Amino acid sequence: MASEAEHHEEHHGLQPMQYVKIGVLLTAITVLELAVSYWDAVSDLLIPILFVLSGIKFAIVVAFFMHLKFDSPLFTRLFLLSFLLGAAVLTMVTALFWSDITLTN
Repeated sequence: MASEAEHHEEHHGLQPMQYVKIGVLLTAITVLELAVSYWDAVSDLLIPILFVLSGIKFAIVVAFFMHLKFDSPLFTRLFLLSFLLGAAVLTMVTALFWSDITLTN
């Protein structure tokens, strides 16, 4: 009978096909980011869209490649709290310097 530690270790491993699917998803999001950056119709919303897409990619990488998805819920909550705090600070700094009027005064 396998011990709890061995069972826990087996649960952490992703199958190679899962890594391929995650890689394809991250590549698709990157292609979307590039497409948005060249699309003139969203010029006013470019930075917020790229923030959201980058945040999604960051969360996927942390969840799967850093195994946060398989760890204790406490670590997930700590990560989410830190992530939201960082995103809020980044949003506030971006909003502070968003317009050219702010930069010229």
